[in-house]
Amino acid sequence: MNDQDVKKFQVVFDCDARAVGKMRCEMDVRLTHPEKLHWEFASDEYGFHGGDGTAPLPIAYFMAGLTSCLMTQFRAFSKRLRVNVKDVNIYCECQWEATQVGREPYESSPKSIRMDMVVESDSTTEEITKVINAAKKGCFIEQMMNKQNNIEHRLKVGDEWMNV
Repeated sequence: MNDQDVKKFQVVFDCDARAVGKMRCEMDVRLTHPEKLHWEFASDEYGFHGGDGTAPLPIAYFMAGLTSCLMTQFRAFSKRLRVNVKDVNIYCECQWEATQVGREPYESSPKSIRMDMVVESDSTTEEITKVINAAKKGCFIEQMMNKQNNIEHRLKVGDEWMNV
């Protein structure tokens, strides 16, 4: 493959989730394409939502996924771009805001996401910035969040699926 060849590939995941106990959720997460891999996860809420805190909060997986995705892409692309990196640390802070009227369910809204990176390298700031920009574009989670996505929600009613 030369520098001008275009290669496209798809990455497909799926997840089956089951309600267990008060607020616990047990999940089977699978990478189905381009390879086949499988993991088991559990999440639980703390007392505020009536859970027992037996597993990480769902949002903790989001934070871990977002931060580790950028870290992985940064490390992979620093090698690909031949930028020597001795060490990298990322601090990620995400803030949300929830609004509740009376006893109605609250509505959440994203407020901000900030990623602070500390990179130990003999490379120039320009080279490191190039790697960061490539990692941002290559991070599937960051790109999923940056682009407008239509998330379909369906409910099975009898033998039919209904859009909600």
